[in-house]
Amino acid sequence: MISSCKKDDHLTLVLHMPKQIDNTIVLSWEQANVADFQYYMVMRSSDKKKYDVINDIVTPTSDAFRKEITSFEDITYPLGTDTLFYKIMAVGKEIVSSQSLCYRIEHPVRLINGNFSDVHYISETHKISGISYENYSYKLKTFDLETGQSSSNGAPINLSNTGCWYFWGQYNGKTECYNYDSNWTISVYDASTLQKVTSLHTPSSIWYDPRVMNNKGNIYVYGWYNLYMMNRATGEEYTYYQPTNRISAERLYCNSKDNQLYAVDYGGRIQTFILDDNGNVTGEEMYSSGYTYYNMLYIENSSLFVVRTNSEIKILDMNTKKLHNTSLTQMPSVILLNNNVIYASDNNSRKLHQLEVGSYTITKSTSVRVVPTKFFIENGYLLFLGQYVNNSYILDKIKL
Repeated sequence: MISSCKKDDHLTLVLHMPKQIDNTIVLSWEQANVADFQYYMVMRSSDKKKYDVINDIVTPTSDAFRKEITSFEDITYPLGTDTLFYKIMAVGKEIVSSQSLCYRIEHPVRLINGNFSDVHYISETHKISGISYENYSYKLKTFDLETGQSSSNGAPINLSNTGCWYFWGQYNGKTECYNYDSNWTISVYDASTLQKVTSLHTPSSIWYDPRVMNNKGNIYVYGWYNLYMMNRATGEEYTYYQPTNRISAERLYCNSKDNQLYAVDYGGRIQTFILDDNGNVTGEEMYSSGYTYYNMLYIENSSLFVVRTNSEIKILDMNTKKLHNTSLTQMPSVILLNNNVIYASDNNSRKLHQLEVGSYTITKSTSVRVVPTKFFIENGYLLFLGQYVNNSYILDKIKL
């Protein structure tokens, strides 16, 4: 519904200055003094000319029809907008209105437009690296969060068949993109400059095998029951380690904090590879969680996994081999650990949950506009990327 400001509206309703809490703008006002009160209209504009009614004035049981409820949380404000205008109207025997207040958004949500199939945050340059599909081919591009512009150029990424893949990693403090072209070669690109840096030779065809990179420039691929290592730092040919216990690994994770690799299969087994300072394997351990057919979710740079049982969501600590109960009701799709706090979000509730390590119970839940797909930490904020419509993404942030 659209309504314009009328010159003869009685400006007798007091609207307080809006406040931003996380990614929500909170409005509050004084209770209306109007005869035969019917409902409040919460109105928002981007140009102070046309106002949208943003609360529910259709459902008779909504808060709009309760005179004593004098607050509203706006989480649907337009993306890419820095300034908004709000006003409140109370409808009764007559209409009373508040003045129109101008509010500058403290942390505007950024919308990343373009046909991106995947995106990644570049912490050192505050840019987004993305795989864009243009003119029947894939390109590595960047999106500047300060200017809101995408790079005009791009680096060619070969995803011509199912045997090709890519992932992001860091080497010497720079974010790089690694593209395997199914020709036993990995092309390495600087994610910020989009320049090709080097090429790495792979052991053989590694189309569907899980891979990961540690913080020392070592790329690991678990394929054909062997753990292959390619050294990004020296560019030397690959080496491999033949495990004593072989599993069909579906996932491979790197715990750089404890210098370990975790290979995970669908059978609920975790194979731990212990690494030395150079990234070479010095030993291995095998652990079975006892829960099958559910992918365990690794919490980055920790020894913790999220495990879904038939009835509960638990945290598995690989250091102690103990399972801990949580208050989560849905399996998270994205998760991050920072300063002893776990941030988790699932595909159903549109909530960002915070859990304390140790108790693993939810201490706070925050509504989010979209389901987050990636989490990052920068300058005291939790940044999250979420898919909005089609292939566009939102970058939002919440103060820690």
